[in-house]
Amino acid sequence: MPRRALLRLARIVTEVLSPSPLIAVLLVQVAVATDPAWWWSSTIAVTFLAALPWTITLVLVRRGAATDLHVRHREQRHLVYALALGSMLLGMALLVILPTTADVRLAAAIGILTLLIVMIVNTRLKISVHAVLGALTGLVIPAGLSGTVWWVLGATGWLLVCWSRLTLRRHSALEVVTGSLLGGAAGTAFLVLAPQYPG
Repeated sequence: MPRRALLRLARIVTEVLSPSPLIAVLLVQVAVATDPAWWWSSTIAVTFLAALPWTITLVLVRRGAATDLHVRHREQRHLVYALALGSMLLGMALLVILPTTADVRLAAAIGILTLLIVMIVNTRLKISVHAVLGALTGLVIPAGLSGTVWWVLGATGWLLVCWSRLTLRRHSALEVVTGSLLGGAAGTAFLVLAPQYPG
């Protein structure tokens, strides 16, 4: 395949399987699987843990505080992560106050803890958040669904995300591997600690 076509494909993969959509799908699935009022809890979770952080990044890009939605420059990530953390903490507070399941709260809490770890690592290494979410969702989403095909799709999605970030030269192999390990650890922690999911 010509280099230009590969780059185009990598850009599509990077956008379609970017962190915010993956977080949103994961949160909705956990809510649907564990909470009878899933529409309410998933709306809150998706709004504060996925949609608002994405919107914050978009605003920063338009104001020139970040170069792009994926914040390729490590030094620009500190502000993005700090504002995203504020949104996620507010969402967590609402999920604690309002009725929902322990699994939904746990998913939000692990998301916040993972972001805190990413913020710490980012002071030394531009960890791939795409790889973090690719590994996390590639593990947790198939666990909640029946059939080997979901595990194949989860692994394929994670591999495609890693490939796209390397092909676009947005991350080094170390940054992708580190992100994958963190995402895998976060996903494993959720599956071990969740009282109902996958059921």
